Amino acid sequence: MTPWLSDVASILRLHIIGVAMAAALVFGWIFTGHYAWEIALLGGVDWLLINLLNRVTDLKEDLANEIRGTERLVGAQRRVLATWILIFVSSFVVSIMLWPALTLWRVVVQLIGVGYSYPIVPTPKGFKRFKDLYFFKNSMSSVLFVHTVFVYPLVIAPLTYSGGWPAVVVLGAFFVLFEVTYEILYDMRDLPGDTLANVPTYPVVHGLERSRQIIDVLLVSSAVVLSAGFLAGVVGARELLMVLAPAIQWWFYRPRYARGLTSTDCIQLTHLGTGLLLFWLLGTALWLSAGLPTNIFL
Repeated sequence: MTPWLSDVASILRLHIIGVAMAAALVFGWIFTGHYAWEIALLGGVDWLLINLLNRVTDLKEDLANEIRGTERLVGAQRRVLATWILIFVSSFVVSIMLWPALTLWRVVVQLIGVGYSYPIVPTPKGFKRFKDLYFFKNSMSSVLFVHTVFVYPLVIAPLTYSGGWPAVVVLGAFFVLFEVTYEILYDMRDLPGDTLANVPTYPVVHGLERSRQIIDVLLVSSAVVLSAGFLAGVVGARELLMVLAPAIQWWFYRPRYARGLTSTDCIQLTHLGTGLLLFWLLGTALWLSAGLPTNIFL
């Protein structure tokens, strides 16, 4: 990849768009039995909009953290915002025509995205960004993922999974606990810039070592939740395979944390998550094409 394309990929945060689309395909298929490619793409567009706004408003932090491509955005904020408006309007026109039931949910997603980048969130101390609020900095990102990965597919297709809504809750809890670990790892990488901007991330507030402990607890908790759902008969062995993801993430991040996390580490970790999701999807398709049981112990 050329330096210019690498910069564009970093500016757009294609790695985040990719993992969000892959997750929407996987969980959409689990819940509805359909590969909702178009809905996954729409979720990717929504994450593109969120990322563009965030990159424009995070210039100071991103420059301090030496995030690739940030220099290209200096002085280009108006052009980026014009592009954002064009994508926003055109995507809503298309989605309203094709999936009108998604309109309200997309509005919620974009409002949260705007609140993440601009001070529109009312607090006792005035209007703030979600990013400026302890806990909400990470939790609202999880809310966005839950919308694009879980809600979108279930709005346009009925729930057909035999575990029913309890399975949605179990897999949702697993996903949120696991997803927040990514957020904290990126915050570890961004510690210099977030400290400069006084953003109350876990690494800024608690330090790196305590944040590492939080990540480990979240990884273990996500595995416990999924295992408990399996033992309770809510999800099957097919979904239990996802318990490998926290173990693989632990194996991947711990040595890199020990030597100091880099931006490349975080992006590679995100691509690893995307790869695991697509591998699960492909493996499941091959399993079913061989005429094997749809699920086991469910």
